[in-house]
Amino acid sequence: MEANKMVSLKDAVSVIQDGDIVFFGGIVDGRRPVAAMRELARQQKKNLITLSFLSVEDFLVGAGCIKGIRGCYTHLGIFGKVPCLHRALAKNELVVDEFGHIDCQLQLMAPALGLPYVASPYCIGSDIINPNYDFSEKLRALAREPERIGAQKYIFTENPFSPEHETVVLVPALRPNVAIIHAGKIGHEGTVRIEGTQGLDIYAAFAADRVIVTAEEIVPESYLRRDPNRNNIPTTQVDMIVHVPWGAHPTALPGYYDMDMEALFIYQKAARTEEDFAKWSDEWIYSLSDNNAYLEKIGAAKMMQLKAVEPYGFKPRTSVEQLG
Repeated sequence: MEANKMVSLKDAVSVIQDGDIVFFGGIVDGRRPVAAMRELARQQKKNLITLSFLSVEDFLVGAGCIKGIRGCYTHLGIFGKVPCLHRALAKNELVVDEFGHIDCQLQLMAPALGLPYVASPYCIGSDIINPNYDFSEKLRALAREPERIGAQKYIFTENPFSPEHETVVLVPALRPNVAIIHAGKIGHEGTVRIEGTQGLDIYAAFAADRVIVTAEEIVPESYLRRDPNRNNIPTTQVDMIVHVPWGAHPTALPGYYDMDMEALFIYQKAARTEEDFAKWSDEWIYSLSDNNAYLEKIGAAKMMQLKAVEPYGFKPRTSVEQLG
């Protein structure tokens, strides 16, 4: 039996320090740890650097929490641009260091496997490897531990195992201080079961120094071990467990609930101006003390509207409310 890892959301987020590199699990508008993001804003964390992509965490840019990203995607999917990010870029208040999609995976895979770097051909021929667009030093200036970020984004070399000696680039490992992952089920010792796409979460769980898992359900380890092939992250990689029902809302969680399209449209519209974003933040973050208060504000009717339907594991789109 392992030591008790159960903590409150407030206590889990309190371990994150200003200048940390934080990986947020899920992908774009699915299975994102949004409840933990709101708590980050309430605790007013600063100079955070995030990885891979930035979508619903756009409000953390507006809140002044996220100041850097090394990734490949900054958008809210079908809902449009990420307004706070574009506003921060215009004011030179955010560092966006663009990486290729596959290299975003490789930068986490390397430390997960204990490697200092990996060789990659994927961005050759693109402006991503243009030295003028290498903002490693700007990210290092934000980081609490700058040595986690390579002094260069890429280093060119030749493939020594090929007679053609073709060019490859070396991608440095980037080890997050913290990974925050939201899952449907987690055992009381930390075995994680992810329904739907895993994104880069498994790599991040092995790469990060500390792993926080928020989950819809805390279940007995014996239940998860009846079907071990469906489990994704072992107990050894999880440091903190937080019970957070609807912790991915307004994004979707396969097997539990669909994305709240209305909420995402409302956010994207409100975030277009600083004044409306401030009003949205007061209503949906700062006036709510915790996730329980957030759930009360959402209301049971909305939850039932979004609740997944068996055997689909999601809410058929024709059953979701029509948006004006």
